[in-house]
Amino acid sequence: MPAFNLPRLDAPDPFADALEQYWATGKAELELWREDGYFNTENVGWYFTTFADFLKIEKAALKWARGRVLDVGCGAGRIALYLQRRGLRVTAIDNSPRVAALAAARGVRDVRVASACERLLFRRDEFETVILFGNNLGLCGSRAGLEKMLRELARVTKPHARLLATTRAPGMFKPKHRAYWEQRLARGQEFGAIRLKLKFGASEQTLEWFWLAPQTLMELAWATGWRVADIFGDGRAEEGYGAALEKRN
Repeated sequence: MPAFNLPRLDAPDPFADALEQYWATGKAELELWREDGYFNTENVGWYFTTFADFLKIEKAALKWARGRVLDVGCGAGRIALYLQRRGLRVTAIDNSPRVAALAAARGVRDVRVASACERLLFRRDEFETVILFGNNLGLCGSRAGLEKMLRELARVTKPHARLLATTRAPGMFKPKHRAYWEQRLARGQEFGAIRLKLKFGASEQTLEWFWLAPQTLMELAWATGWRVADIFGDGRAEEGYGAALEKRN
């Protein structure tokens, strides 16, 4: 199922299942399977962390937040809750109705069910800051999807808006990852686009994500009305990095 389609209320939602179990019990692990059979597990407690346990790249990026904020792919609401405590007005969106409901139950004041991969029901110039944490620069599944999202976020933000994001470069140093990208290229598929299956218990969902290196982000940002103002990280982009984009005028 393409990542940008809003799910049916009765559709499998393993991410929501995992978050709800963690919220109820304090323990839940989500399985992430790549289409070539490689997999790992994620302790979803990370989505419930407070500022002290945020990633260093997130803390660095959040210093740029100001004004009215749009938190895209809010998950359990950790970033929205933090910014609310800082006194900022936050609108959080998630494409899963159940995840959005959980964020609201945890105290996020303004949560909507929406996807930034589609046209958003916001007016022009509504927001001054956009948050795309949790590798959410890639949530539209492709280079074209990211371009579309960046243009849509430019539409709903003010002339001097900032976009704060985290992502990672496609893994190339480890043979198991390099082989995956070679397989995709051999099939004529897009480099950086990855197909994943989420599993939690008996619940499964297939989605597509997009990884990109900083230089690719700079190119796409510029083409869609943004510029990369800063990059946060230790130089190992495949392990994850943060970025602050500013709107070009």
